[in-house]
Amino acid sequence: METPRSLIQPPTYGSQITILSIDGGGIRGIIPGTILSFLESELQLDGADARLADYFDVISGTSTGGLVTAMLAAPNKQNRPLFAAKDINDFYLENSPKIFPQDRSPFASAENLIKTLKGPKYDGKFLHSIVKEKLGDTRLHQTLTNIVIPTFDIKNLQPTIFSSYRVKNNPSTDALLSDICIGTSAAPTYLPAHYFQTKDPSGNVREFNLIDGGVAANNPTLVAISEVSKEINRDNPDFFPIKTMEYDRFVVLSLGTGTAKSEGKYDADEAAKWGILGWLTSGHSTPLVDIFTQASGDMVDFHLHTVFHALKSEENYLRIQDNSLTGTLSSVDVATKENLQNLVKVGEALLKKLVSRVNLGTGLFEPINKMTNEEALIKLAKLLSREKHLREARSPRGN
Repeated sequence: METPRSLIQPPTYGSQITILSIDGGGIRGIIPGTILSFLESELQLDGADARLADYFDVISGTSTGGLVTAMLAAPNKQNRPLFAAKDINDFYLENSPKIFPQDRSPFASAENLIKTLKGPKYDGKFLHSIVKEKLGDTRLHQTLTNIVIPTFDIKNLQPTIFSSYRVKNNPSTDALLSDICIGTSAAPTYLPAHYFQTKDPSGNVREFNLIDGGVAANNPTLVAISEVSKEINRDNPDFFPIKTMEYDRFVVLSLGTGTAKSEGKYDADEAAKWGILGWLTSGHSTPLVDIFTQASGDMVDFHLHTVFHALKSEENYLRIQDNSLTGTLSSVDVATKENLQNLVKVGEALLKKLVSRVNLGTGLFEPINKMTNEEALIKLAKLLSREKHLREARSPRGN
């Protein structure tokens, strides 16, 4: 395998391991897109060409987050990231209405219900074509930094994790990035499941029957940390020695795509009357999808916050999430121009909000300090820059 030159020196020459994680959420990928654009602009104090892949050892994403991951880590012809972070939202604004075409007829609700009964709401053809056009023939092993993208194999009924760290020992996972992105984005009831094959160097064929990675890990932060931990335990020379659960050596930025307002999108009286159709469709949402994706995200956040707090390393873990979305803003597919522009505004407003954490006892987000998300990202950018320069100073490869 001919691999492009990595943009980041390995952690063994530094003091910490840096991880970026992006949740799933359809068109709500605009929210983390806005956050990432701000962070990258801060990193460009190191130079106008600075990109996120220059600073993060691992970028992980599920569903729409998997697509963003590929955009940030895939190489262009100059062996630089395919997309700058500031271009992510332009991609969503331009292409979302074609991925999720809106039916404006008076009978749209009834027609969508019939579609849900007969098959996925959208055929996925434009999504497949645009992803293949942008990512071309790039394979997993060719990304400019390590990536981790969860999917779920519907045939084997188990998660399939596409990880840069696994390719060497499991070459059958060295799939096209386009196939991985289409697979992890195949949300049940919204987009069709994705089938493809890979062939390893020995000619052995492996089949994949994939649906949305949110079924397994809509918040893939813990999956990314686990992948790194396995490499450390294998004595990978790219990593310094680390003790079990020594999470203070990790620096983690975990980005959500927003959730419905805390007082609730549904209630028990309403859900008690649902049959199969009720669980599959309610307004602009699919309750089952909402439930398992939000539960996954909050539980991972709760676990990691608890661990970092116990290790007195809370500053090393930053979770940015908005739990105040209402109406179509909380949908994954209402791709009207107005709704997409409003999601940009949500991301911009989120930068000004205080760093918060979900309280699993109340379901409410509560500020954990007096720092805004914007201030926390500025602080993170300085840390990432210091770590990068430290590695370059210590590495025999240098710049």
